[in-house]
Amino acid sequence: MNKTWFKNLLLYSSAILCMGGCITDLVLNYVFGKQIPGYNQLSHTLSSLGVSGSPVAQEVTIWLVILGFIFMFFAFGFLYLFRAQGKDVKKAFWIILLYCLGECIASGVFRADRVNGELTNMAILHDLLGGIGVVALLLLPLVMRKIFDAFRYPLFFRLSGIVFIAGICFTGLFLFRMEYFANTVLHDYAGLWQRLFLINYYSYFIAIAVMMIAKVNSKI
Repeated sequence: MNKTWFKNLLLYSSAILCMGGCITDLVLNYVFGKQIPGYNQLSHTLSSLGVSGSPVAQEVTIWLVILGFIFMFFAFGFLYLFRAQGKDVKKAFWIILLYCLGECIASGVFRADRVNGELTNMAILHDLLGGIGVVALLLLPLVMRKIFDAFRYPLFFRLSGIVFIAGICFTGLFLFRMEYFANTVLHDYAGLWQRLFLINYYSYFIAIAVMMIAKVNSKI
């Protein structure tokens, strides 16, 4: 009985911490930006919050590492709860793990610094590992649709499709930050597209966390 209670507590915690981590990250990104003179939430990327010389660089690094471990805990909870639903659950687990290792922990440790306009080696690692994490996250809804099919989970199945399409759109819009698109109207809204991407996928994480809690409750 005590073992079951403790196991359920850990599973609840993984889901609730995920919800809290998603909301806290969105709030902190705004708060951190307010601490930097001239920082524009709509045009400046989230990576620029943690560059060397930023007054909140250390705080951003610490938070991203913490957030990475929160999502890692969430991934293990998801794997344990839904492991009986097929091999695609492991794929989803590794996707979430890639995201928290690449876009959270690695992006926090390796800063997106530039010297004379050129990316440093750390910045290249920041972009590369963060990019791998983002691509992995983009694919998550497609894997989830194999785990939670349209027949048994119609609402979540449709949500997965919407999240995937929205993710592709926001990622495409984010690419307008590149200098090649400097003369376009969308070029100056990189921060907006990046934040909308996060809201889109964080909402999805929260939906998964709610399903995890429901799953735990069904076993009690």
